[in-house]
Amino acid sequence: MKILLTGANGFIGRHLLERLAETDEIYALVRQAPHQPLPGIAYIAQDLSQPLDTGRLPSQLDAIIHQAALIDTEQFDESLAFRVNVEATWSLLRYAAKTDVRSFVHASTGGVYGSSNRPFVESDPFNPMDFYSLTKAQAELAVQAAPGDFHKVVLRYFFPYGLGTPNPIPRWVQRALSGEPLQVLQSGKPAFNPLHISDAVEATLRTLRLQQSATLNIAGTEITTIQSIGEMAAQMAGRQATLELIPDGAAIPYYRANLVADIARMQQLLAFVPAITLKQGIAQLVDQLAQLPARGL
Repeated sequence: MKILLTGANGFIGRHLLERLAETDEIYALVRQAPHQPLPGIAYIAQDLSQPLDTGRLPSQLDAIIHQAALIDTEQFDESLAFRVNVEATWSLLRYAAKTDVRSFVHASTGGVYGSSNRPFVESDPFNPMDFYSLTKAQAELAVQAAPGDFHKVVLRYFFPYGLGTPNPIPRWVQRALSGEPLQVLQSGKPAFNPLHISDAVEATLRTLRLQQSATLNIAGTEITTIQSIGEMAAQMAGRQATLELIPDGAAIPYYRANLVADIARMQQLLAFVPAITLKQGIAQLVDQLAQLPARGL
């Protein structure tokens, strides 16, 4: 297949790129070309806060996997985040309509739901609780409204983890390993079902086989908590986790209830069950962090 992958230097993107490079013709859209590019990949430098230069993009594609996003919106002007996360998505969708793609796969987040004490299903309404999630909800609306007769697939990822993830799981593990206090809410919340990066990649790749548009929660089969992850990691290192109980009101709003995804639709449409157990994934992260003390997370 001939595929355009945006955000190819990002956490999920770079793992996707390694897999796609084995079998497909890949155009990797990145803000800056990497110092060590993968062989056989056509890199295209494009700052998505600027107008999309379609003249440098392929005139024909089979699929677009749109992983690029500005995540740490607190560190950037909100108008910049809107341009990258929403306006650039719309520009890519208009470009997709002109290239006769079969599929447009859009990376979103479970954050569009907010938080709840029951598992989220894909038909639940938007309730974003930070600016990043708000822009991702807006980008999803753009995907649904876009012109073009191609499959529109929206993936709402829940805590994909591994070394280098922007979510806090590696920091929680590192605290457990170092003996630093790990803050947990008095209620024990939030519960969530994270997904190892290798399984997140596999689920994403399987969407390229879909013969329909779909919105899917992408998450793991095991429900856990911050405390459980900390205790598991500490036990693997032969120590006890140091826990610091804090009132629920001290946490960000997202963490005051649960962040659990119902994954029945993912399992059905993708014929996919995650292969990496939580214990295996945390063990791998423990080993990786132990080998990289000076480089951090």
